[in-house]
Amino acid sequence: MFFVMDVRASPSPQSADRIWRHLWEMRDAVPVSMVLPTVVSSPCPLLAEERADSVLPATGIQVPGNSAWIPMQVDVSQFLHDNGDIHLGALEKVLNDCVDRGDSLHDSRAWSSSAIQFDSWLNRRLAVAIHGWGDLVSRRGADPRAFRTLKELEQLAEFVGKTLRARSRALARKKGHCPAVDVAGTKILTGGGEMKLRWQRAVNDTALRHRNLTAMSVWDVFPQRGPADLRYVDLLPLLRCANCLSFQRSVDISHWTIYEFRRFYERVSAILRCKFDSGQIAKQV
Repeated sequence: MFFVMDVRASPSPQSADRIWRHLWEMRDAVPVSMVLPTVVSSPCPLLAEERADSVLPATGIQVPGNSAWIPMQVDVSQFLHDNGDIHLGALEKVLNDCVDRGDSLHDSRAWSSSAIQFDSWLNRRLAVAIHGWGDLVSRRGADPRAFRTLKELEQLAEFVGKTLRARSRALARKKGHCPAVDVAGTKILTGGGEMKLRWQRAVNDTALRHRNLTAMSVWDVFPQRGPADLRYVDLLPLLRCANCLSFQRSVDISHWTIYEFRRFYERVSAILRCKFDSGQIAKQV
């Protein structure tokens, strides 16, 4: 069971306090979890964002309903040298392997319904969950509140995204891009003229094999051992680097207050605001 909470909604102060108290009291209830309204984006500029109105079992990733995903995990902290540098060559190889393996699984997996099978053919979605951000900062002995720390992580996230996009684009040129690109260009292609030529050039330059590539949990900004250190909340802007998000909690927040719990979700919501512009408080089972 997931509680979908839009912190931008405007219930009365008393109602809002009651809701937050209820969510706080259930924070460790299983299998209850709290999520926020959001969308799923694509690294391909030809494909629009989609409303994430469902949750992928096991991973907790918010996704469109009846969509087919190949989830994988990469822990960036495992590629850390003793001197604090990242072994980029090894990380690049693992990321490329994820794209290759995920692409093959779309062709071999038996999906649970014809609708999900169709989405697999249409979009070939991957969810390469990038973990270990907080662990990376902790092992480096860096200050999670420092702007420099965030910028360094954003540069690493950009390397991850660029690597995945390059591999997906290479597969698109070899095997063909995801059919969703052709669906998106249907009206333009039937119109002809200069717009058709521009669309075809854009497809040649930017089309990918996979509609989505990266995933991240909002809790991955914290080191995964020990209580969640609130200083790491300043790393939350990293969420903007992911195509889809999970709210499945993996850290201990028993030492937080209800105020800190609420402020955390309000801060996440502020970061996601540019991706979502509607919704109400609701319960989804």
